[in-house]
Amino acid sequence: MLHVVTTILSALLVALSLAAPPPARANPHVWVEAWMTFEFEDHRVKALGFTWRFDEYYSSHTSQSYDRDGDGFLVRSEMRALRAGVFDPLGESGYHVHVWAGGVKREGHEIDRFTARIVEKRLVIDFSVPITPPADPGEGPVVVSLLDHNNEVDFGFAPSGFLRVMGALKPGCKFRLARGKGEQASHPRLVTLKCGA
Repeated sequence: MLHVVTTILSALLVALSLAAPPPARANPHVWVEAWMTFEFEDHRVKALGFTWRFDEYYSSHTSQSYDRDGDGFLVRSEMRALRAGVFDPLGESGYHVHVWAGGVKREGHEIDRFTARIVEKRLVIDFSVPITPPADPGEGPVVVSLLDHNNEVDFGFAPSGFLRVMGALKPGCKFRLARGKGEQASHPRLVTLKCGA
């Protein structure tokens, strides 16, 4: 039942996102298709999981650099090298993950889980960002965005099923996808979780 609700929710959010075109920006160098998972414990958001699938050109270039034996699979040593060379430097920009809880921006993200693989010649990275302390959406909205302020990486959500939920979500909680306003105006697609009135 939860899977069906999540799928319907994702379809609705995608429709809303396609209804309003994103603002014009400079040309990026890398394109990422993204999925996002809200991970709950005791009805609070304890972590955010992400899957990034990179464009074909970037995937090919990166695979040539880190899939050293060229077999289309990343063994542990290749994955460690890829993380050190490609992913860890993103820590300076918070891994392009932006989180607000109760109106306060969370800074200093760390990575909990990290894996990388090649799927149909596309580089796919999975990672999670712990939310410490966990955010209670009943005490204020939890807002999440993927954005590179330097516009070197362009993030877009997958066409379907891009929003997932793990754990128990309180009744009356709703997700919304919308363009940012005010201090969040530079964020073209914000995912907001709000519980209660």
